[in-house]
Amino acid sequence: MDKVLLILPDNNKGKFISKGFSAAFNELAFFVFEKKIYDLNIEEVKKISPDIIFIFWSGLVQKDILIDFFENYVSDTTITIHCAELKREIPEAVLNKANNYIFTQDSNDKKSLYFPAVNAKDYKTKFSGYKYSLTFAGNPAYIEREKILASLIYEFGHINIFCRSFDFYKSVDEIYKQKLLNEYNLELYKNSYKGYVSSQKELAEIFVSSKINIDMENKNNKPLNYRCLEIMASGGFLLAPYNTIITKYFDDGKEFETYKSISELTNKINFYLQNLNIANLIAAKGRKNTVSNNSFYDKLKVMLRLVYDKNIGNR
Repeated sequence: MDKVLLILPDNNKGKFISKGFSAAFNELAFFVFEKKIYDLNIEEVKKISPDIIFIFWSGLVQKDILIDFFENYVSDTTITIHCAELKREIPEAVLNKANNYIFTQDSNDKKSLYFPAVNAKDYKTKFSGYKYSLTFAGNPAYIEREKILASLIYEFGHINIFCRSFDFYKSVDEIYKQKLLNEYNLELYKNSYKGYVSSQKELAEIFVSSKINIDMENKNNKPLNYRCLEIMASGGFLLAPYNTIITKYFDDGKEFETYKSISELTNKINFYLQNLNIANLIAAKGRKNTVSNNSFYDKLKVMLRLVYDKNIGNR
């Protein structure tokens, strides 16, 4: 049985994605050793003697530890698979080593293209009524996001924001300095903070019980946001920035909805709040596509076929 060393990143998104690939490797009859970045030890890895090392690069705090590991771990037989949303997230120091395979969302080569997957089972939850109207889960502390959130406060008076407290209060300071909200509306914005959610189950419950889930990209994040897949896998209605990548895989207006400007966003929010039956139908179709066509198992098979040049499904 081939052995895989799967390195777990130190943030939730990276962990969720890596755990999904870990389960997919197991389904394909690999023996998986999971190691956290800060637990990496070259001598222990040598004893494991993995056939594959797998890492998903995602805003890693311990990046120096990981770079040091890849620079010093030497093996003529081990294959290393690097996945990332953007190629520039993978340090140059590890890109050019032998037996390295790179898969990124921004690749122009189909042979090295990574399209994010999601484990729909982790987000399966029962709808038990609406608890939230407008929901945003993610880091709000980017100027483009702050402008959108400020506009939504002016238009609707309240949002439900789930993120780390540090990121939220950083956005409060930036909104205040940029004078995006007056004193009264800044207080409304502060009251929109609902805390930090770390588990997939809790996220799924929030998404499915929100009338509208809003995604926002920032200038440094052009590929499809993983949060979009989480929302759709949960059965939540997704309203996301128009993106040529997501529209290749999901039907705009039938499986999710997009916007290209703040005014279009507010108009569509008003429409779907008044037509929840249409939003529910779109959400159901989005979940069906997500569950059927975007599993880690299917995405991993594609990558391994390219790595091994053989039909991994017949392992």
